[in-house]
Amino acid sequence: MQKRNLTKEKIIQVAFLLADEIGLNQVTFPKIAEKLDIKYPSLYNHFTNMDDLKTQMTVYLLNELNLKLMQRLIGKSGEDAIREFACVYRDFAFENKTAYGLLMNNPSTEDEEVKRLAKKTGGIIHKVLDFYIKDKIYLIHKSRELRSLLHGFVSLHFLGYFQNKVNPEDSFELMIKDFILSLSRK
Repeated sequence: MQKRNLTKEKIIQVAFLLADEIGLNQVTFPKIAEKLDIKYPSLYNHFTNMDDLKTQMTVYLLNELNLKLMQRLIGKSGEDAIREFACVYRDFAFENKTAYGLLMNNPSTEDEEVKRLAKKTGGIIHKVLDFYIKDKIYLIHKSRELRSLLHGFVSLHFLGYFQNKVNPEDSFELMIKDFILSLSRK
């Protein structure tokens, strides 16, 4: 690859592909450079180190997630919006299985852009739940509950816990239905 064609986005994309192949924690600048057919020191022109690259990968993922959520939630409210949010989140995690762990490191980051984008994701959840909930404290509780349900489902699926004959999709639908019912009980 010629140096002038090397961009941050290309490097991030290759890092994601490499992570899918060998695991996120095994990705290094030399391995990325090998995939790009460049010398690895040139990656330092774009990223300070691997932590910086992982931060930028997280920014990329959060931008993608927020964009998908906003596109798919247009014109939806109430139960439809909650179901759509849940499905988009789950599907996004499944499509980005290896990189999903980066999103779970958001609270520990010092990066302002990651914090801003994570807050934007939270804002989307709040707007979806605001249809049912006006009390701001209760809204935070229910937002945490929905995130916990979705992350738990995704994590258990990734770990292979859904091996019996019961369809995981049916379990997911029941979980979301129960969550929606819990909103109407308040």
